[in-house]
Formats: sequence, C-alpha cells, structure tokens
Amino acid sequence: MSGASGPSTIPKAMETKRLQVVTQAIATSVAVDERSGRVTGVNYVKGGVEYFQPADVVLLASYTYENVRLLLLSKSRAFPNGLANNTGQVGRHYMTHHTGNPVTALFPFELNNWYGLPAQGVAVDNWADDNFDHSGLDFIGGGNLWVYSDRRPIGAASMSTFGKAPTWGAAWKSFIKQNADRFNVAYLQKTTLPYEDNYLDLDPVVKDPMGFPVIRITAEYKDNEKRMGAFIQDKMAQWYMEAGAIAVEKGPTGIMGPSTHAYGGTRMGDNRETNVVNRFGFAHEVPNLGILGASVMGTSGAHNPTLTAQALAWRTAEHLQRNWSTIAN
Repeated sequence: MSGASGPSTIPKAMETKRLQVVTQAIATSVAVDERSGRVTGVNYVKGGVEYFQPADVVLLASYTYENVRLLLLSKSRAFPNGLANNTGQVGRHYMTHHTGNPVTALFPFELNNWYGLPAQGVAVDNWADDNFDHSGLDFIGGGNLWVYSDRRPIGAASMSTFGKAPTWGAAWKSFIKQNADRFNVAYLQKTTLPYEDNYLDLDPVVKDPMGFPVIRITAEYKDNEKRMGAFIQDKMAQWYMEAGAIAVEKGPTGIMGPSTHAYGGTRMGDNRETNVVNRFGFAHEVPNLGILGASVMGTSGAHNPTLTAQALAWRTAEHLQRNWSTIAN
C-alpha cells in the first residue's frame, strides 16, 4: 500500500490484536507443500536466525523487484523455476515510465526554487495517455509534463551550463554562482507498453549480503516510447520557452533501469498462460498466494501507480475476506 495509507491502516489493524508486525526481518522464500502445490508459509531471517512463519494464505507485498525476486528464489519440486512460474511469466513485462526524457531550462531571472517538496510541482496533463488527438502521430499513449518547484544545492552544483560556460574551473564556478536559481528541470512520465522481452530475473553473479542473487533488469524503451518521449519533450521545451526561458536542453531518452515507479513482473489477467495472477491478485498456479503492488499491473500510464496499486490491494483483501473458506483451505 502507499505510504499515505500506512500510518492510518496499520495502527487500526494492530488495535484488533490480530496483527503482529515483525520488524528488521528479511523474507528469503515462500514455502510450498510439495503434494498440493499450495503455499504453507514464509521463511525469514531476523538477527541472523532463520524462522518459519506458517500461514493458510500468503500475501506478497514487497514491491515489484522483491515480489519477483522472492518468487524466483522460492524454488521447489512443484515449481522448479520459481513459485507460480511454471508458465515462465514471473518477471516478464517489466515497465517503468519516468526514467529518461528530462528537459532543463535556463531563465534570465531567479526562480526562488530553494524551498518545498517535489509534490509542490506543477503538472500538465494535456498530452497524457489519450487526452489528445493522436491523428497523424506515430505512437500510442502520451506523457505527463512535470515541473519541479524545488532545488537542492547538490542539484545546482551539477546543473548544465547550456553551452555558455565550460563544465569545470573558475568560469564554471562563476556560471553556477550566477545561475544556480535560474534553471529548472522537468521529468516526463510517459505511458510504457508491456513487452515480454523487458524482464526481471535473478542475476547469475551478483549476490546480496546474505548470499542470495539480486534482481537483474533486462529492458529498453521501444520505438513507440522513444517517439512518444520526443513528442512530449518538444511540448515541455515549448512550455519553458513560453515561460521566458532563454535556453532549453533535452536529455537522452534513457534506459529502463531501476525506478521508484516500477510495474509488471507478476502481471494480472484472465489467461493463466500469459499472466501470473488472476483479476483478484491471486496466483493462477497457487490459489492461496496473493500478490499486491504495481507488479500486477498490465500497463503503465503517464501517472504515478500509487493509488491504483492501493485500490488493487483493497480489492484483493476484500476478495480474500469474502472467499476465505475456499482460498485458505
């Protein structure tokens, strides 16, 4: 669930005396009954000691990367390639929508950026998703234009010189001192389509401090996303120039690397051959395993996934409550 819901939801649940929160614990795998293929609980490590928590139902809600990693680490005779992965779909259709495509602008006046939070920025939705006419365009989807309203000293120290000064030395320092509060950066969140060859898997070499493989990302933006990115960059540059900018720089299209807005890997859908979970968030191959978070989402729009992920989590919880007798037994 989102950070906004945690402070209100968790205390209420603890008041019922039916919730125990185990902190500073690291889940290492989900256990499976070899005969039935149903999950039986979770293995975790706390203080260097391994524990097993039995469960009638397991809800995996450890974010996109860890959801996928835990499933792939949870190998058994019933699931030799990872839990709920006999069709090879765990990790597939990875997406992220805001890495790359930045636009930076330089103004001839100070902007008073030295305050506030990113949430105080300004967004334009005119070219997001299907909010505009795509006639004559060579892409589907769109992007949200987001302008920051805050700046930090480290960000200013690494600002572009827009070709007006060298990138080091006394002239660079002089330029930074004069223009540190005269530049602004926009990042553009765009629709990202799901592709099977954009995927997450276990790294064959790199391990975490406990000796388990870390997640590996193999992904790139395709032509549709690159064309869309160029289109919304042009819109952002136009917006800056209309606001009085004297110079604008467009960043690279970027790579689809790690992101705080990560989707896919345990995709939701009715077809069990091409999706990991059903429409209620429970694994097609493991009826008492629910998966929560943006990893179940089938596409990425031009907006943050938080509220959609939260709504899907409530939907999964409601389905479990109404069907406990059939899911847990």
